[in-house]
Amino acid sequence: MAVTAISAKSVTNSRLVTISDLSGRVPNYLYQELGVGFQALQSIRGIQVFSENPAVSTYIDDVNLLDILAGGFALTDVERIEVLHGPQSTLFGRNAMGGVVTIFTKQPSNKTTGFVELENGNFALQRYTAGFKTPIIKDKLFFGINGLFQKREGFMKNDITGTSSTDVRLNGRTVGGEENTYGNAFLKWLVTDKFSLTANVKTQKDFSNESVFFVSQANETAALENPTVINLSRIGRHQRKITNYSVTGKYKAKNFDLISISSFQQISLSFRDIDFPGIYHSFSSSAIGEELPPQEVLSQEFRINSTNKESKLQYVAGLFGFKQVGYEPSTNLAFENAPNNFSIFRNRSNNSGYAAFGEVSYKVSEKLKITAGARYDIEEREATFNGFGDAVFVNGVFTQLNPDQTKSASFNAFSPKAAIVYNLSKNANAYATYTRGFRAGGINAQGGLPVGVRQDFDPEYSNNFEVGYKSTFWNNRIHFNLATYLINWKDLQFFNNVAPFTFVRENVGDAYSKGIEVEANVIPVKGLQLDFAYAINDAAYEDFSLLRFGNAVPIGGNTLANAPKTTFFTAAEYTIQTSENVNLLFRAEFRNIGGYYTDIQNSLYQPTYQVVNTRFGLSYPNYGIFLWTRNLTNANYLAFGAADTSFGRRSLAAMPAQLGITLTARF
Repeated sequence: MAVTAISAKSVTNSRLVTISDLSGRVPNYLYQELGVGFQALQSIRGIQVFSENPAVSTYIDDVNLLDILAGGFALTDVERIEVLHGPQSTLFGRNAMGGVVTIFTKQPSNKTTGFVELENGNFALQRYTAGFKTPIIKDKLFFGINGLFQKREGFMKNDITGTSSTDVRLNGRTVGGEENTYGNAFLKWLVTDKFSLTANVKTQKDFSNESVFFVSQANETAALENPTVINLSRIGRHQRKITNYSVTGKYKAKNFDLISISSFQQISLSFRDIDFPGIYHSFSSSAIGEELPPQEVLSQEFRINSTNKESKLQYVAGLFGFKQVGYEPSTNLAFENAPNNFSIFRNRSNNSGYAAFGEVSYKVSEKLKITAGARYDIEEREATFNGFGDAVFVNGVFTQLNPDQTKSASFNAFSPKAAIVYNLSKNANAYATYTRGFRAGGINAQGGLPVGVRQDFDPEYSNNFEVGYKSTFWNNRIHFNLATYLINWKDLQFFNNVAPFTFVRENVGDAYSKGIEVEANVIPVKGLQLDFAYAINDAAYEDFSLLRFGNAVPIGGNTLANAPKTTFFTAAEYTIQTSENVNLLFRAEFRNIGGYYTDIQNSLYQPTYQVVNTRFGLSYPNYGIFLWTRNLTNANYLAFGAADTSFGRRSLAAMPAQLGITLTARF
């Protein structure tokens, strides 16, 4: 398969601190953020979506971030990042239609180590990280902990012109600042020489009293031409808290490994005075802006895989299950009709899923290997919700005018995989694969649907055909990867306007994506590394129409939204060690993101843009000082553009030029 792997050294030297930094660096990868990291869209090869079920799965230390609200984790003390391109059927299952982003953080070992990193930059950036790892009992019990505190101001200034507000005190207020606190702790126990247990807790709190959660500028012209100006009638606030608990057990037998991954995740969210337009607040039962009940996800995976590399037969098989209690933020809120008068929308989901999967590889000869695999998923979903006008909160009193409704549905999916690999030489191979991915179906949490309109909607599917070539040569100084692909995307889920003020998600049609990806790493001389990544993508919707205000809007033939025609990345990194053991680092990156539409109607266009990042510094021997820039040329581009311009051209400008200094100490 096509995989982009980024090492710990590369993560540090390129100052990769958020998943958004992967845009352009990974071929055909695009990240768009609706104001906050936990409400974002990831696209690989044009396959993406903006809903509670992502189309690109994200894993951190083998734990699946099942819901889109679980995104936005800080990146610190990272061991490596791997991006798997295209549908990942057998091993990853649901919501991996476009691909998978897997992040591994550094775990403790027998060596005692620690680090402190202090960072300051423009927009009053403060980013402080620290970590410590040590053996508690040598060769037996190990402990590791790291944490982060980050705070920065927003780059936009508010202007009430054109809004309903007359409060001139809001003029000039900063918008977009945020504070993040993150912690990550490991306890690893080598019970025997064959059996180990690793417990991990990750927790993060995101807070802002100048929020851009779900907030945007009026249109792309305003965002691109006046990126530092936003027009809000109120300045909102939000708070998100997420905690992941996991226990991983591994047993190493003579010819196979047994692995168990147990995880529990809790997410809570509150928001107030969010100008969408219209004013929105979180609401559960008794107070405007109160914290929603926590979303909870419990998951369990068992896996067995062969380890005898001498055997012609290799295999992996497993079982996976999850249970989720969800409170989707866009349907758990209070809409402000007038002061002290709110329409209340509530939605609680109970979801569960189960899967069995397996994959077998057989080495036919020294040069030829074939692989076959399959996964079968069953998913059950239940939603309890109210409709428009069914509940109100007036003068501090909650009134249920009509009872809540409960609807349920179940889905299943079969995801096969087939591959053939031919070793052209010791350092080169060619492969051809077929994989099928799917994104879970769901329930429209909307009451009073017209006759004939389904309360539920079916899964999406994608079929990926890929041919690739991988090689290393010139004494491992050059690594070269090439992949070509065709993806047929079936039964896309999108909102239709089925009645006045009534929108439901339906399976509206199909699409395709095809293209080519090239990656290369070159070490021409000692200390110098050159990285290249280039992709061409041709993606379009096939025949279908959307329903808007009683009319059919033809979409077939339009270019796939958020699918740049090209992405190009190149970086040069040079390190020098002087006779005094001083290490000098010089790194520069260039990213070119080809033009693309953000909306399904192809009317909101983001022109081609370039981003230049740099990092320079010195270290001796365990201390360092580094100067860095992000978006050095101050390119104006969209961090987010409306996915559907039928209801407005809401957009949000990306961060302008950033610069800062980092001090590090390691032992």
